[in-house]
Amino acid sequence: MKFNPTIFRTYDIRGVYPGDFNLEFVYNLGLAYANLFPQVKKAVVARDVRTSGKEFKKYLIDGLLAGGINVFEIEEIVPVPLLYFSICHYRLDGGIMITASHNPKEWNGFKLHLKDAYPVFRENLDKISYLIKNNQLKKAEQPGKIEKLKPVDNYINYLTDKIELKRPPKVVLDSGNGSCNYLPEKIFKKLGCGVETLFGEYDDNFPNHMPDPYLKENLEDLKKEVLNKKADLGFGYDGDGDRIGIIDNQGKIISGDRYLMMLARECLKVKKGSVIFEVRTSQAVLEDVKNNGGWTDFSVCYHAAVLDKIIENKAVFGGETTGHVYFPLDYYLYDDAIFASLKIAQIASRVDNFGQYAASLPHYYPSPEVFIDYPDETKKQAIERFINLLKKRRYNFIDVDGARIIFDSGFALVRFSNTSPMIKIRFEGKTKEDLAKIEKEVVPLMAEADINLSEKNLKELELN
Repeated sequence: MKFNPTIFRTYDIRGVYPGDFNLEFVYNLGLAYANLFPQVKKAVVARDVRTSGKEFKKYLIDGLLAGGINVFEIEEIVPVPLLYFSICHYRLDGGIMITASHNPKEWNGFKLHLKDAYPVFRENLDKISYLIKNNQLKKAEQPGKIEKLKPVDNYINYLTDKIELKRPPKVVLDSGNGSCNYLPEKIFKKLGCGVETLFGEYDDNFPNHMPDPYLKENLEDLKKEVLNKKADLGFGYDGDGDRIGIIDNQGKIISGDRYLMMLARECLKVKKGSVIFEVRTSQAVLEDVKNNGGWTDFSVCYHAAVLDKIIENKAVFGGETTGHVYFPLDYYLYDDAIFASLKIAQIASRVDNFGQYAASLPHYYPSPEVFIDYPDETKKQAIERFINLLKKRRYNFIDVDGARIIFDSGFALVRFSNTSPMIKIRFEGKTKEDLAKIEKEVVPLMAEADINLSEKNLKELELN
């Protein structure tokens, strides 16, 4: 059958509906999952806020049943951590979440998981694509059965049992009209917190702002309400609830680097060990982990790679600066923005002024992450040219994901995007002067490799 092959990405399936795929594809996806993973006997299915997901779920379940899988259906709209929790808590063999996270309404997609909520990605997604494209699908002799699953109460109890608040903080939450809805509010209230939720109603038009807390503009409403209510902190959740954005009591955004540092410190108090970050992470965070008795290792910049490295190193903590966070010491091994916000609230409950605490953390001076438009077909070769140039010029760099060039006073990162036709760059210096010096040294090197900044990019880096 025909579908747009680009919907198969590094760690999920995502595209515009109905342009990129149709309902027959959804059915075949369920059947292909059953064919590729015969060890999956019991799987959970859930969906996010998108209206198209209601019809998708019926076709997906029919495909799974035809493949012989017994399906546990979560009927209500839920964030993706509820699917992960269901796999782990009820000891299921896998599950599929119907979601396109923070993408616009016309998008939809699927996150596929196996035992312990381990994600299906890379080669296995390619195999599923092949099976569907070439119609190499077989129905089971005995179809599966379907049951309803209601995990919300168990999920709430599980999370609240793991959190102790010295002084329940006053919090503002922003669900962005996504799948988190009022679920985080229920959990914070059970812990005794004063809570207000912005945009908790389901609406896949996302009329207030897109549910992507990584972008500053999507935290403006949260920032205003935290200041207006004189709250201790605020949390913004992405469309399917696996990433957070954080506002302190002074209305300032807590960067990914800062909250990774906070959370790593907490884990290292319990157990010294390996901590995993992706290559965008600030040098200040790496140094702080070392100062607190841990050691660090890098992964590629996507959350499934962070997870793999955590498992490989038996790490005590790991996370991405974009908001995916893992807590191996005291939680199931998946990324849950609601649990992460509770862990941050636990830290805030022990300090007099959360904003002052955040500002006191060691930090370098980062540039914004800048996106350079670059064709998918040639972006990898451009990075290879850049790496060869660095080798020729004898630069000290790490090539885990693109090139992170190590300077005495900071770093520069140049890598291609795993999901978009872009090359992404970021710089950091111990001082603002160091940052400017590194930018001015590396940008001409990039140009030699035919990686050229636009006027917009130069403005973002304040180089024009």
